[in-house]
Amino acid sequence: MKLSQLGERNIIDLIWRTLGETQEYDDCVTLEQDSNFLLLTVDFIGEKTHFMRDWPMESVGNFFAAINLSDIAAMGGNPTDFMASMFFPSDFYSEDLGAFIRGMKNMLDRYHVTYRGGDFKESQIAGMSGIAIGYVEKDKIIRRKGAHMNDGIFVTGALGKQAGGYFLWKNGHEEGVNILLEVIPRIIEAQLLAGKASSGMDISDGLSASITQMEKINALPFHVDFDAIPVDKLAYEVSEDYGIPLEYLVLDFGGEYELLYTSSTQIIGKEIGVVGERSGIWKNGKKVGGEGYAHFSALLDKT
Repeated sequence: MKLSQLGERNIIDLIWRTLGETQEYDDCVTLEQDSNFLLLTVDFIGEKTHFMRDWPMESVGNFFAAINLSDIAAMGGNPTDFMASMFFPSDFYSEDLGAFIRGMKNMLDRYHVTYRGGDFKESQIAGMSGIAIGYVEKDKIIRRKGAHMNDGIFVTGALGKQAGGYFLWKNGHEEGVNILLEVIPRIIEAQLLAGKASSGMDISDGLSASITQMEKINALPFHVDFDAIPVDKLAYEVSEDYGIPLEYLVLDFGGEYELLYTSSTQIIGKEIGVVGERSGIWKNGKKVGGEGYAHFSALLDKT
């Protein structure tokens, strides 16, 4: 069976079954360390899948660091250290490499994260795999599992901006690239949620995918009202200009890296639903949204 017939999340399940183990699907691996959990996470980006060779490499480097730090934020943590394995083709320009490193360092410096080195190799295309390290106090950790009946469902910011940037670029507007890559890991927001949110994760693959995962992990229905979701104004503009359904831009494209969390009371952000009513995302009495972004999905051929 081809991987495209399984999809990303079924592949992950297959890996753990092959290893003969079960795994809690959190954003980071946790290791006990006195009164804290040490948080470890890894994320990869590759040429032609996540970025193009002619994109501004400083923005790519910024994005690369940000998406790794976002996983630390998703568990209420503080990032401290970062490592990277990088591979580049021999005809990659040194000026572009320098720009990439500057972008990466700018994001790390913003959150006082130390770069510790890594590995460097030659390859046919460019790609980078980052390892982010951080910590969180044991009694303040935010896991994906922990939601309660009647908890509110909240999101820290507007959705659809990165999707809007991508489709601007696809339609010949180069400024769309920087919009797509403009990701801010919600480290500061995470400190406000730590020890208070009952569950949470970051929205990397779209709200549809995040809600589906949270429902599965918590074995509870998550009811979201589409009209309550904060939507970036660019998503409205792109939807109207190019005839792309707003629901797809807001729910299924992903790339925002906002935090989705549950709590009995609002802490920050916007309430978009409640745990314990009917399942899914609803608009005008109809269930909306697809599977979200998923690697090895046949749906990628259509977007």
